[in-house]
Amino acid sequence: MFIILSGTPPFYHDDNFELFDLIKLGKYNFGAPVWKDISKEAKDLISKLLVVDPEKRLKPEEIRQHPWITGDYKKVCGHLNCLCDMREWNTKRKETTDQ
Repeated sequence: MFIILSGTPPFYHDDNFELFDLIKLGKYNFGAPVWKDISKEAKDLISKLLVVDPEKRLKPEEIRQHPWITGDYKKVCGHLNCLCDMREWNTKRKETTDQ
């Protein structure tokens, strides 16, 4: 969902060890410019899905009842070039794993 909305992954670091640390700690942010047009409801849902502790993470029924899911949101991708950003990110990812 994170990549679909913004065209970027939720966690990013050039160093895979640092990346894994960010993932384990649940450290992400919505600071990139692509997030400025994403609704607060979408960001709220993502934040609640990326909670590290599974006991505190949203359960399926809570997800179905979340305002972003139940609301009438026409704008799934606020960043017009998100598909291009996803392709660019994937290309960079492949380049770093091939080295």
